[in-house]
Parts: sequence; structure tokens; C-alpha cells
Amino acid sequence: MADPTNHYEKVADLVVERHRHELNEISQKIWKTPEVAFEEHFAHDLLTGFLEEHGFSVIRHWKKIRTAFWAEFHSKNYQPDLHPTVALLCEYDALPELGHACGHNLIAETAVAAALILQAVLGGIGNDCFIQGRVIVLGTPAEEDGGGKVLLIREGAFTDIDFAMMVHPWGLNDLEPVVLGMTDCKVDFYGKAAHAACGPWEGLNAMDAAVSSYEMVARFRQQMQHDWRLSCIFWNSGTRSTSIPDWTTCRYDVRALTLSDLNYLKGKLVEFCNAAAKATGCTVKFEWAEAPYSGMMHSSVMSQLYRKIAAAKGVVYPNNVPAFNGSTDMGDVSLVVPSIHPGFYIGQPLLIHTADFRRQAGSMEAQEPTLTAAKTLALTAVELFLSDELRKRAKEEFMTRRKQFVG
Repeated sequence: MADPTNHYEKVADLVVERHRHELNEISQKIWKTPEVAFEEHFAHDLLTGFLEEHGFSVIRHWKKIRTAFWAEFHSKNYQPDLHPTVALLCEYDALPELGHACGHNLIAETAVAAALILQAVLGGIGNDCFIQGRVIVLGTPAEEDGGGKVLLIREGAFTDIDFAMMVHPWGLNDLEPVVLGMTDCKVDFYGKAAHAACGPWEGLNAMDAAVSSYEMVARFRQQMQHDWRLSCIFWNSGTRSTSIPDWTTCRYDVRALTLSDLNYLKGKLVEFCNAAAKATGCTVKFEWAEAPYSGMMHSSVMSQLYRKIAAAKGVVYPNNVPAFNGSTDMGDVSLVVPSIHPGFYIGQPLLIHTADFRRQAGSMEAQEPTLTAAKTLALTAVELFLSDELRKRAKEEFMTRRKQFVG
């Protein structure tokens, strides 16, 4: 009997070669037309149009989010209660000013390429190793700011999905990037205005309150764990040095891997700000983010499967990779269904969110590793479709680790 794994590798190669030009064109069009969170109308229309033309059932503007979508293909005899569903998550929003400096054009390309491969597999093209299942391309806007995936989770988007996966362009190969949970808080301190020279004793300095809160945060860093982060910027602190400011605004970002640690840090920040307000005679108001991000709980069953397939394609994952410590709303997905989020090297050891990374994300050098990642993603899904045992292990691991992760 022929090795079915070898067969599906050939299918992946065939599909990618057939669509290579179209896939690069999709990536280039998105890269050249950067759109920020919830404004990704061009990318939404481009991706849904392509998938619909290639035989996917598409729902545009999904779950009342204008730039979200759902694209589906399933095998002929697919039954929801019997056969698995794998979601390929597609990102396509850009950064203000920097454009696609996070390479979301390549994420969109990998999701579409992997979907085409799985469509061929589930359609049984040219083989007798027919398998049953369903693939979803889930268009998730606003990863950079706004938490599109968080909003989709709240709308029940993952209720009928068994496994979720995506890959992210990176400055190196990183199988399980350390992704921290994150929330942010707008903190307003209110005092009393007064002339800074003629009657400063009449005032209550809101800027002093804000600075005091930051000083407490800075001193607290000595006691912070290695995967905790507290950072701050000042948005407003008055307009004239001759006046004591009666209103100062700052934004704090709070990051930690687990939900319990994130909540602990939030509590400490509130303590510091309340203490600063009390010490200066000011008042304080907190406005927390509506869609905070959770840390990423990688499915080790799925990621080790991904590693095995990638290694067969010559992809090497270095040891002792520096912790990423950034954040993404894919973390929230990973607490709903077993998920992976590997980083793939696109030819240069660059940091994301830089002009250099933006240029690399639009280069031809990035294309081959992008398509290799797409094949690996698709073949990981194929292994899940084929093996009841793998699916069982992934789900059991998910249930056990989630209890520990959420805390």
C-alpha cells in the first residue's frame, strides 16, 4: 500500500505550484494596500472573492464585523458529529504608519494556500486515500489593535471548530513563541489648576500624581517575574508650564503569561495609581481595554506534529530561542480550542514592527518560506484528519493544561 503521508505531500506540492503566482499576487496586493484595524475592506473583498471563486462557501462581514469572514469547504460525506473541523486563521490588518511591518500579508497567503491544499485533500483529487473533514478559513481582522478574535469568540465563532492554527512570519524559526496576555488601561488623574508661580499652593498637581504612579511601577519592576511587563506613556500633562495641570492622562500596558498573573499585575497597578492620587490630593479614573488578550497556550501535540513535518522539509528550529514576550489575540483562541502559532523565518533576522521587516514581508525572498509554512500547516491538519488518536491526545492535553493556565 502506498504511504498516504507521502501522497498528501505530493498533493501539497502540486497545489502550491499550480497557484504560486496567484498566492504571491494576493500577498503583494495586501502588502501594497495596508489597512488598519477594522478598516481592512480591500483585503476582506480580495480574500473572500478568491476563496469563493475557488469553490469555498463564503460568509462575508461575519458575526456583524464588517471585515471578518468565514470560508468553508468540506468532504462529500462530511458529518459534523463524526468528522473534525480545522480552522486556518487569517490575519490581514496593518500597522498605522508602518504598514505591513508585522507581515500579515504573508499570514493571509499561508492561510489561503493551506486551505487550497486541504480542499484538494478533502475533495479526494487523484487519490484513493479519501478522508472526511471540514476546513474553515476564518478571516480575523484587527489583531494589532481591537482584538478581532476576542470579539469573534464572544460571538460564538469557535463553537463548531475542533482545532485552530496559523503561522506568523518572524526573524527566526520559533515553534512555540512565548506570547504574553495583555491588557491596557487609560488612567486619568484629576487635580486643581493654579498658577505655577503666583499661587501654586492653590493647586493639586495631576501630573505629580501620574509621575508618582509611574515611579511606583518602576520600583516594583525589581520584584517582577521574568514574564511580567508594565509599561507606560503619557498622553496629556497640560499645555503650559506656567499652570499646574489639573488633568493628566497616561496609558499603561500590562502583560503576563497566565490569567492569574495578569490579574495580579492589574491589581498592583490600581494600588499604585490610587496611592499616587491619595498622596497628591487628586482623584483617579481607570478605563480598561474592552478586548484584552490572553497568553498563548500552545498545543504541544500539534506543534510537535508541525515540527516533524517542517523538519522533513529542511526547516530547523534552533534551541534557546529568545522569548518573544509580545501579545496577540490568538492567545484567546488557544484557550477555546487546541491551537498552534509557530513563527517562520522569512530570510532575514529582523524584528517585527520595523520598516526593515515591512520591506522583507513584501520581498520575493519571503515567498519560499511562506509557501513551505503553508504546506506544513496543511499537512499538520491532514495528520489530525487521519488520526483519531492524535485528536484525542490534543484534546486531552488541552483540557488538562487549560486548568493550569487559567489558574
